[in-house]
Amino acid sequence: MVACLLNISPGWAQEKGYPNKSIEVVVPASPGGSSDIATRIIAEELSRQLKVPFVVTNLAGAAGMSGAAKVLKAKPDGYTLLSSGTQGLISSPIQSPNPPFDTFKDFTPICSYGSSPMIFGIKNSSPFRTLEDLINYGRKNPDKLTCGITNIGGEPHLLIELFKKVVGINIKPVPHKGTGDAVTALLGQHIDMMVLTYIGFLPYIKSGEARVLAITQKVPGSGIPTFAELGYPKVNIRTQLGFYVSARTPGEIQEKLIPLFEKTAKDPNLVKKLESSGVVVEYKSPREFTSELREEWDIVSKLADEIGLKKK
Repeated sequence: MVACLLNISPGWAQEKGYPNKSIEVVVPASPGGSSDIATRIIAEELSRQLKVPFVVTNLAGAAGMSGAAKVLKAKPDGYTLLSSGTQGLISSPIQSPNPPFDTFKDFTPICSYGSSPMIFGIKNSSPFRTLEDLINYGRKNPDKLTCGITNIGGEPHLLIELFKKVVGINIKPVPHKGTGDAVTALLGQHIDMMVLTYIGFLPYIKSGEARVLAITQKVPGSGIPTFAELGYPKVNIRTQLGFYVSARTPGEIQEKLIPLFEKTAKDPNLVKKLESSGVVVEYKSPREFTSELREEWDIVSKLADEIGLKKK
């Protein structure tokens, strides 16, 4: 009997290794956004592979920083992950006088699995048929164009400010409480255009209520021209989507998570699901992702300083 127990002991220990219980994935945004939709698709696949639940928790607040801070307060044992776009880790800390964390010291990226490009959306009946139509109108009619955004200082706001700077026209940002309010204002012709993630705008494209003048990154099969293709390559702020752990997470746990997420993110069936939801799928390793985050930090920091969004 003793021999039998000794023989099964190593197997039992392996079964009880990481992960052996549910894993919480914190999304620092309300349900229904680009990061939330993609996270739930990936979490379902990870649950199937590892035979443990991946529980998605939405925690909006402080423009994404509240959810990120929650992950840092949890025990750094690999059972609390962060799945986030870049706003809560880039633009929000840059604009905060007292951010609750240091993005590059307190978090370790596990991977980026893709991005959610941003669009310039208009009502389908809008007289602007092309981006140049809108630009020409703006030049002939200073201070008349209005653009819906979901919050001041977020990535859509930064994109419209960058566009204004590049093309030399004025467009008044009009903040709304959320995506639904902004879309309602657009369809009701209370604003001329809006900036939103492609994922968030996709239902209105499919319904025929709205269309897109330009997008920050090519979406295969969409037929939407990119800003670069239209001659404005510098208009390129996008929402990078990725997973992170606390930097205090033991190395052996990180070493298990990194290849697991790489394998999952490259699975052809998962890629199809993500693409159908509007994600531009492109896996990036922790090193590649960190490099892109630093580049994005520099771009956003400079722009926020120029337009007076940094709080002292």
